[in-house]
Amino acid sequence: MIQNVKKILAPIDFSVHSMEAMRGAMELAKDVGAEVHLMHVIAPHHHFIPLPLESNAEQSRELAREAAMIQQAEEELARIKKDDFGDSKNVFTFAVVGHPVQKMVDYAKEQSIDLIVMATHGRSGIEHALLGGTTEKIVRTAPCSVLVIRSRKQ
Repeated sequence: MIQNVKKILAPIDFSVHSMEAMRGAMELAKDVGAEVHLMHVIAPHHHFIPLPLESNAEQSRELAREAAMIQQAEEELARIKKDDFGDSKNVFTFAVVGHPVQKMVDYAKEQSIDLIVMATHGRSGIEHALLGGTTEKIVRTAPCSVLVIRSRKQ
């Protein structure tokens, strides 16, 4: 199975955990000769405040905020690609605004991703209930296999 992996998606939220998982994806990709797709998803503010209730000025501010965050994420992904991957032609970067789980699943389908390598923050209890379980949701809905990297305790 591992030898059939040609495209690996490594979602990044720029946390220590996701950067560790990205390094794991990079090592695996080198071993099997796969592409690595680095993806950052920005959750929209209107995910919490319905757009019809916002004024035009609030909507404009939100669009400007999202555009600035996309630009910042694209710059950081480009830096990571250059510094950690030597600007490899087998590394692709993508930043988008939307619901993180849905955007990752859609991207995996569109790009025919073979494996998603991602981190878990290891939250439990009320913290898990409040902040959600993005990794858990990806494992349940992804169109491909998911490798979950759990951070080592310091």
